[in-house]
Amino acid sequence: MDNYPVDSGDLRGRGTKGVISVVGGVGVLVVSALFASPILAGIIGGGLALLGLSGLFGKTKTDRTTGGVVLIAGGIGLASAFLHGPFHFLLTLGGVALLGYGAWNIFKFIKGLRNRA
Repeated sequence: MDNYPVDSGDLRGRGTKGVISVVGGVGVLVVSALFASPILAGIIGGGLALLGLSGLFGKTKTDRTTGGVVLIAGGIGLASAFLHGPFHFLLTLGGVALLGYGAWNIFKFIKGLRNRA
């Protein structure tokens, strides 16, 4: 039982991680549903791959990291056009994992708000 006041920086971090993870999880699930069509998977995956390649040549480390993640997502999209089953499962699992992580952080955020009162 940790009923001690929570640091405001930690509280902001939990809230931010929670909201971003939930939104990201919903986004991954939507993209996974769109990848059900091989044509859409090829178009969206190719677009993401090109966007990720352009991000790899960014000036900051964050731009390059984001570009790499988007490139991988595009590659999964392109691969799911040909091998739908395993990649659809991985995307769905990733979306559900992000939703769970976000829900946990939002729970800890709300618990921290109550401890601050």
